[in-house]
Amino acid sequence: MNSDMKARLLNHEDQCKIKVRFNDTDMMGIVHFKNYMVYFDDGFVSFMNSLLSPKRIEDTVHEGTAFGVKKVEITYQGSAKFGDYVIVETQIKKIGTSSITFQHEIFRESDKTLIASVECVRIAMELNKNKLVDVGGFFSKYFKLE
Repeated sequence: MNSDMKARLLNHEDQCKIKVRFNDTDMMGIVHFKNYMVYFDDGFVSFMNSLLSPKRIEDTVHEGTAFGVKKVEITYQGSAKFGDYVIVETQIKKIGTSSITFQHEIFRESDKTLIASVECVRIAMELNKNKLVDVGGFFSKYFKLE
């Protein structure tokens, strides 16, 4: 991966807004801890789709390349409730040969309170061959060069 592309990827940030649904919550009406992973995944999809052109990350998965989760470290700071809107902020922290480390933070939109943060390592995989993919080659193929 050339240094210009790497710098652009490391400097890119994305935000997506999610409304907390009733089925995201527990009996106390707050988001169950496991559902934050779904929000982080939504942040990943939004981030990747803000980069790729003309493809969407969904297209690359259908074509056989996906980014599976290898490692997750979550820190919970607060909670969200049914009806809240949360903002997932996503950026790349580190780019490896076949992996990318993402940093996600979830904020409650109404008061900008940090609810949870995660560091997530994803590996690029060619699904039909069950083999790792070079991240630089993946982005060279799909990354917007505008």
